[in-house]
Amino acid sequence: MTKLKTVVSVADILERELQPTITEWLRQVNLVPELTAIPLTDADRTGHLPKLYHDLISRLRLAKDTFSPISVAAAEHGEVRRAQGYSAAMLIEESRVFQVATFGALHLHQSELDPNHLLSDAMVIADEVDAQLREAVLSWTAAA
Repeated sequence: MTKLKTVVSVADILERELQPTITEWLRQVNLVPELTAIPLTDADRTGHLPKLYHDLISRLRLAKDTFSPISVAAAEHGEVRRAQGYSAAMLIEESRVFQVATFGALHLHQSELDPNHLLSDAMVIADEVDAQLREAVLSWTAAA
């Protein structure tokens, strides 16, 4: 008897692997002296991530060509980071690590993914992360 392979969506994997992905994000951020120059607790450093991942997962689950709402969580993150002393470049670096950790989680579970949807989902991830970064930088700038 042949066992059928279960295919899981990118959104499902990111939702299921949320805590390990956040842990990996923190590990990678802790390797960046520019980011660790601002002393924060792990909770303060990662507190925004569940909301950003929620927005990303929601976007992945939207029907194609559906308008996606602006990330309120990203705007809040920009304001908080400004108050904590982050520069705009630091926001960009955090966003880069967000993408690396996200794609790393998907890479670890690539055997569960439908290869027919992987590239289009990767495009959605890149677009959403860029949109979140834009909102964070806009609110960071407005707080100046």
